[in-house]
Amino acid sequence: MDQLLIERLHKRNEVENRFSELFEEVMLSNKGIAKKSSSEESLRRVVTQLRKELGERDAEIKKLKEVINVRNKDFEKLNDEIISLTIENNLTNRKLAELEVEHNKLVSRWVAKVQEEVDRLNAGFV
Repeated sequence: MDQLLIERLHKRNEVENRFSELFEEVMLSNKGIAKKSSSEESLRRVVTQLRKELGERDAEIKKLKEVINVRNKDFEKLNDEIISLTIENNLTNRKLAELEVEHNKLVSRWVAKVQEEVDRLNAGFV
């Protein structure tokens, strides 16, 4: 009888140990779930932060594209201005060349006229 009682107590201890082991695993599993949920939360925070940064980068890209468009328009205006000023410069240089030719002709005629007068005056002295 004592032997039977001792055997049953051993079996009971064994069952209790196994039973407590089951709860320990569940507790560990709960800790794993807690760790998992905290890691999911940190991942959510990281994803939220990355989405925020992506939005900021998209806004920055949009601003830079606008700046590029404005600069391209300014470049086109400056290029048009340079072309028109080059044409104006060419016309002015052409006009200058024509006026220099006309000036030289006038100076030559005036010098010839003055030479005639000098020759006439010299002929009157002789």
